[in-house]
Amino acid sequence: MSEHATASIRSMPELDRRKHLSEMVRVAEREWAACEDNASRLEEGRSILMAEMKLNLRAEGLAKSQAEAEDMAKISDQFKGYVRKMHDARRAANDARAEWRAVERDYFDNVTAEAAERAQMRMARS
Repeated sequence: MSEHATASIRSMPELDRRKHLSEMVRVAEREWAACEDNASRLEEGRSILMAEMKLNLRAEGLAKSQAEAEDMAKISDQFKGYVRKMHDARRAANDARAEWRAVERDYFDNVTAEAAERAQMRMARS
C-alpha cells in the first residue's frame, strides 16, 4: 500500500477505516480465489491436452507409439505454450495470495493498534 493511501486511511474515522480495510481483505481474497481457480483449471487441463495431442498424432500416423506421440507432444510449441501459461497462472495465484496476506496483516495491525489506543485512553482516564 502506498504511503499516500496509508495516510488517507489513517485519517478516516476508526469504524470507516476498519470497514475499508476489511473490504480490501475481501477483495484481495476473492482475487486470489479467482487466480487459484484459473491456475488449477490449467493444471488439470494439461493432461487433457496431452491426451488429445497424443491421439491426434497417432490418428494422423505421425507417431508409431504412445511413447513417441507423448515425446512429440511435449516438444511441440502448443504444449510448451500451454505449460508456460499454466506456470504464469500459478505465479499470478501465488502473487495474489501474497497480496491478500499483506492486506490482511494491515487489517489486523490496524485492529491491534485501535485496541492498544483504546486501552491507553482507559488507562489515562484512570
